[in-house]
Amino acid sequence: MTEILNSTEQADLVQLEAVIERGVNTFIEVGAALATIQERKLYRSEHGTFEDYCRSKWGFSRQRAHQLTSAAEAVTTIVDTGLPAPANEGQARELTRVPVLERAEVWRETVERTGGQPTAAAVRETYAARVEEVVDAELVDEPARPEPPKAKRRPLPEAFTDAGRDLTRAAEKLARLTEDDRFARNRENTHHQVPELLGALEHTVRLVTAMNLPAAEASEEARRWWATSLHKISEALTGIANSLEQEN
Repeated sequence: MTEILNSTEQADLVQLEAVIERGVNTFIEVGAALATIQERKLYRSEHGTFEDYCRSKWGFSRQRAHQLTSAAEAVTTIVDTGLPAPANEGQARELTRVPVLERAEVWRETVERTGGQPTAAAVRETYAARVEEVVDAELVDEPARPEPPKAKRRPLPEAFTDAGRDLTRAAEKLARLTEDDRFARNRENTHHQVPELLGALEHTVRLVTAMNLPAAEASEEARRWWATSLHKISEALTGIANSLEQEN
């Protein structure tokens, strides 16, 4: 599907195509002109795609157009740094294979290494040498670093006891909130907590099961303390869930 270009777009297209037509040997101008036509879709008045435009108008593939636009972009990157521009497309195309952030440095090294007479092959050699240096640096054996000492973990019985007390306090606090005279009026606003509370109740049941209290190797006093605490937690959470489930 084609579209009609406005007068400005039509004038720009004519100018850009003139650059391409007379500049077959100046790849920088040709690549820049093609890039503009592609970016602004100035081909759309007569061609459905940029690929069709390149093939019909200029007789080359989209791949060839990409080579030209990429080479022109690489040259622009170099010129913006103040370095002399590559003299031909071959040099520029080698630079397109170099990561953008390294292009200027690779080009500078190449120009210096060749005494100001760089070639496409010289660009390729410079970049290959840089890659090899990086690989060699990564392969150098570093002295083994001693593993950091593992953080000393808190004794399990102590941590478990504290966690159980925190759980008890939390459940008792929630139970007291249900006894507040404002609770009934705010039940709808707290109803969304039911799934979380039921989940807490389920975790508590798992905890009781995991404790295996009748067979636990603990003192009678410890077993009694845990049984009482967990029973209070379970009752508190059950009561809260039931209260929230009630209709106003």
